[in-house]
Amino acid sequence: MSRGFFCAIFGVAMTLFSWYAPWAWPAWPALTTMRILVGTQTSFADLPYAARGATIVLLIAINVAFWAAAAWFAWWISQRLTARRRPPVEP
Repeated sequence: MSRGFFCAIFGVAMTLFSWYAPWAWPAWPALTTMRILVGTQTSFADLPYAARGATIVLLIAINVAFWAAAAWFAWWISQRLTARRRPPVEP
């Protein structure tokens, strides 16, 4: 499995976890984006059906992308910290 595929699967898993978890922290990227897009003055239920559908798809994509990027960054950091350093080659 490639690193990108693993990170994408992790992003999907975290998004699915955010739907069923009793906590809000797995969905905070989507919730923050929704607060920015919709605001606090407008209710999500007041949006037209097409706008709600498009918003949900956008929020899912944002949440998956954020958690995939977080997994990729954690993987990259762990590789940088655990990689063996080669001694410099002297001519």
